[in-house]
Amino acid sequence: MKVIQDFNASVPSNFSDSLSRSIPASPSNITLASFGLAVNNTGSTVSLIGTVGIQSFLGLPDVSFTIFRNTSIIGTVRVNTLALNEVRTVTFQIIDDNPPAGYHAYSLTASVLNPLLNQAAATGPISFSGTSLAPGM
Repeated sequence: MKVIQDFNASVPSNFSDSLSRSIPASPSNITLASFGLAVNNTGSTVSLIGTVGIQSFLGLPDVSFTIFRNTSIIGTVRVNTLALNEVRTVTFQIIDDNPPAGYHAYSLTASVLNPLLNQAAATGPISFSGTSLAPGM
């Protein structure tokens, strides 16, 4: 049985259409949410869950969401929009398996991968949480 070591969350917005943060073209990005999380044991697992509402403003942008542990990329999720002015809420989960023991900064960033004549914004909701789980006994 796994034991919860730590939990943390960043919730800049709980509601749809509650903010408007332009998502820049790659390789630039915008940090949408971040928090710190303790990992007490080697062999631990960190479960990360993100939810982001986006809207396409011009063209059909492909948006990349990247999760970092400190400065290392843990995972990337690519979201394709299908229509102009499409409003879409995306939820995803990424597992950070066997991170080093210590206190880590986790962050969620976004960028537009195909910026030529394509624009998008984060409109809410935005939430990002993590649970650090000790290895089973």
